[in-house]
Amino acid sequence: MDRGNVETLVVLQSISIDTASPDHVGMLVIANGLLVAVLVRLDAPEHERRGAWYMEVRLGRLAKVRAPVFDTLEDATRWFRQHLKGQG
Repeated sequence: MDRGNVETLVVLQSISIDTASPDHVGMLVIANGLLVAVLVRLDAPEHERRGAWYMEVRLGRLAKVRAPVFDTLEDATRWFRQHLKGQG
């Protein structure tokens, strides 16, 4: 079956993360039922882009992918859908 045009279902689930810093608000990123990444919100005062989202953990196909820092969770979700399109 050709999955090239199938929309990837991306679900974000809130979780607290022990980062040993003020950055502890996190999101599990689940794509088509598989955990693919963990995002953390940049809250420490030293961050240039406080409130943005950083991909702390990358799994599977994303393990070696370099991702941007996302301004919003909507931006992150869109990026994940694009990079995982038709896979899963």
